[in-house]
Amino acid sequence: MSLEFAGPEPGRWIVEDLARTAAGPEAASTVAGPEAASTVAGQVPTGFAAYARIFHPAADDDGRPVRWADVAAARGTVLHGEAQFTAVSGLSEYGEMLVEDAWEGEPPSGTGMPQPDLAALAGILARHTSTPEEVYLGLWNGFAFIHGGDAVALLSAADEGEADPAVLAGQRALEEEAKKPAFGPEVIGGPTLDLAGGYRSYYVFRGSMEDLANPLWKRYGHIEERQSPNLAWPADRAWLVSSELYEDSTIVAGSTELVRELSAAPGLEVRTVVPGSRLDLHGDRINPMPELPGY
Repeated sequence: MSLEFAGPEPGRWIVEDLARTAAGPEAASTVAGPEAASTVAGQVPTGFAAYARIFHPAADDDGRPVRWADVAAARGTVLHGEAQFTAVSGLSEYGEMLVEDAWEGEPPSGTGMPQPDLAALAGILARHTSTPEEVYLGLWNGFAFIHGGDAVALLSAADEGEADPAVLAGQRALEEEAKKPAFGPEVIGGPTLDLAGGYRSYYVFRGSMEDLANPLWKRYGHIEERQSPNLAWPADRAWLVSSELYEDSTIVAGSTELVRELSAAPGLEVRTVVPGSRLDLHGDRINPMPELPGY
């Protein structure tokens, strides 16, 4: 792993900008809590020339990726910058059918950008920074694989009563490796980049565009943890990428040229947004929102 722990200082500018926005007279969100990320300006600084939202793909019944635009076309809904998958598809975030004509498939996973999309994004971002060899990646400090322990479990097809003893021994050894922390105490016990009054905390690492395209956080046996980062920006601050926890899209802030290239990229599904664009469940003001249980 070529990533090096950098600590929170390289991201201090993000904290300060988001705090100014939240405290401003036209603030659309609170300083702390989950509502802090309910707008584009709650996730990324407002001083960039342009903003884009990249939609994470849904999946059909066979697990193949499906674009939101295809889901919208099937239901007669509209894909736009503030679209919400529930309104577009008729499915809840858990895949429950909320209306009779709901799209038949699975919603985006909410685990971040899929690796092919992340690689496509990184390839474009690399052309819009003067510091491609110095990029910072922010990783949420709550992922189970980071801390290990009993929070980590591996699925195994081996039957305790029938499998070869050597196979079982190998499986147990792999499970023990998986339970080890991904990082040393200098990282896990180190300072974090805290956004939204501490609601979101990230370990910050220094790497390159190659690390952003295919980040490797932990390896044990044949298994690699390549979780997409939650934040990414180059040393020259030419752009900022934000993939909020459990969200179905990624926000990119940067130059007009960058957003224009992203919008034309064949491997990504992109719509432009503005700092005030809402990203919460009820932000879709074009497509009717199905009745949501518990709301």
